[in-house]
Parts: sequence; structure tokens; C-alpha cells
Amino acid sequence: MFNPYAATTMVKRKQMAATSPPAVPVTPLQQPSKIPSLLRFPILVFTSMATSAAMYSLVSQLGTGDLAGVNKRRDEWWEIAAVLGWKATELALGWWGEYDGWDLASLTMLSHLPYLYLLTTFYAVRPTTLWLGLLVDIVSTYLPFSLLRDSSPIHRSEADKGEVANRSILNDLNIKLYTSFLAAAVYGVVIYGSFRTWLPGFLIVHFEGLKDLSGAYEAALPGVTVGFLTSGYAAQAFLFRPALGAKPDAHDMQMAKFDAETATLGQTIWYNIWGYSKRSRTLIKRTAILILASSMQTGLRTYITIEGVEPIGAAGWAAMWAAAATLVGAVFWWVGDVEGVSN
Repeated sequence: MFNPYAATTMVKRKQMAATSPPAVPVTPLQQPSKIPSLLRFPILVFTSMATSAAMYSLVSQLGTGDLAGVNKRRDEWWEIAAVLGWKATELALGWWGEYDGWDLASLTMLSHLPYLYLLTTFYAVRPTTLWLGLLVDIVSTYLPFSLLRDSSPIHRSEADKGEVANRSILNDLNIKLYTSFLAAAVYGVVIYGSFRTWLPGFLIVHFEGLKDLSGAYEAALPGVTVGFLTSGYAAQAFLFRPALGAKPDAHDMQMAKFDAETATLGQTIWYNIWGYSKRSRTLIKRTAILILASSMQTGLRTYITIEGVEPIGAAGWAAMWAAAATLVGAVFWWVGDVEGVSN
């Protein structure tokens, strides 16, 4: 029997469903936290530094005596303040840059490796010491971020397609391997090229107390490249994945409406400077952060902690790694600028 009331109700429900706004997915970074916002960053800094101090104390008990003949005493207050201040700055860049634990772990790997690589290559420090130091630095940044902020959809393979662009490409194992090896090759070429040209003489002049230069003279490109495979993976995780997974935003819509015939001079200048897609802007900003972090971390730590290093020596060593980071970002920009990859 036909029920007009039921039919009317069904029509109204269909109309409501058709006119209701679509549900907006809430990403993990948007989930509310029970910790007051003003306290989260101070807690992050304290937790990170406390974890680092505790782990380094434990590592010293396991035996890292080969650093005793390399490290110098930090008696000046500004040296201690510079190290702690930069540590807090690194965490601030990650926190207000909306990075998650994986982002910070990758950035720490890339920015802390140059100092430790210097020690193992030219100061006869054991590789186990390098990896223990990296482990401490990575864990002391990853752990606080993972506790205070959930993983970004970029780093979650089960994230909805609506949250991340190019999900199928990001989850492709071959793409991960290819881009990781490509970044490792860029690092390998830059470091190996420096070994074969300007670096040995530069080290002799500006690094007093070097124990061995054979690491530069005996290096081979394949071996150097293989040694940077972990760095290559960290580079694709920090640079390539977030850029490729970035979805278009309001800026993209605004730039799409740009008309050179009607635009003002200011609008034209702004379009030429920053009229890139969300993907390109993400890659540019993250590459800039990597260059800054690599330069500051490497320069400060090399000059302040290694005996006999001149300021220009620390700056030159840091500049080499900054150049490598710049080239990796440029190569990833070129790789991502292909047909079939959405902006």
C-alpha cells in the first residue's frame, strides 16, 4: 500500500543528503591534544634534550673513547649556549613547520651525518661510534615528536586518497628505491668530486690534527655512493614524498586565475617569484630547511667540538654538504616534473 508520508520523508532525506556538505577528513595533525598548546613546544624541547643526554650518557658507558683525542673542552659559555640554542631551533623548525616524527628523523639523519662522517673518515673514529651517535640524535628527536604529534598522511600507506596526492606513486616500492638511490648518487658524486679536487688541500690548511687523509685519496665513487644509501632514503622521505603528496591549495587556485594582461606590477612580480604549485613550493621550502640545518649543525658542531678546526674550515666543510642538499632538491624537482603526476 502506498504511503505518501513515507515517500515524502524519503524525498526529504535524499534532498538533505544531496545538499549536505561532504565530510572533511581530519588528518592526524589536526587531532586535538589534551596538552595545552602553550606547553607542547617547551615539553618537546625538554623531552628531546633529556633523552639525548640520557642516551649519550649510556653510550659513553658502552665505549666511545676514540672521541677523547678529538673533542675539545667547551669552557666558553657561548659555545654551550650555541649548541643548545641550535638544538632548540631545529626542534622549532620542525614543530612550526608541521613536521612529524618521520620528518624530523630524516632531517636529523641528513643534517647530523656530515659531522660524524668527518670524524670517521679523517679522524680514525670507529664507524660504530658514528652509528651510535646518529641513533641517539635520531631517537631524541623522533620520540618527542611521535608522542606529541601523530604521523602525517604522507608517511602512512593506509591514508585515504583524498588526504594525499599521487598515493599510488608514493606507495610504489620501486619508486622509493629509485629515488633513494638517485639521492645517494648525488651525495656520492658531490663528496667524491670534492675528495678528488679541492678538499684534501683545504683540510690540511684549516684542520689541525687530522689523523688520516687516505679516506679522500683512496675513495672510489661506487663505494662512496653505497655509503650514502641511508642518506638517500632519508632524502626521499624528507623531500620527495611530501612534495609529491602535496595537494593543491588556495594559492594554486589563485595563481591559476593570474592574467598577465590585467595583473598589476606587484601581482606579476609575485607570480614570477612564488607562482609555483603546492608541490614545488613544498620541495623548495623543505630543501631550504635542509640546507639551513645541514649548514648550521655541521658548521657549529665541527668548529665547537673538534680540536684544531678553524672557522673557515668548518664553514667550508658545511658548504660542501649544503651544495649536495641543493642538488638533491633540484634533482627531485626535475624527477617530479613529469606527465602523469598531478600538481
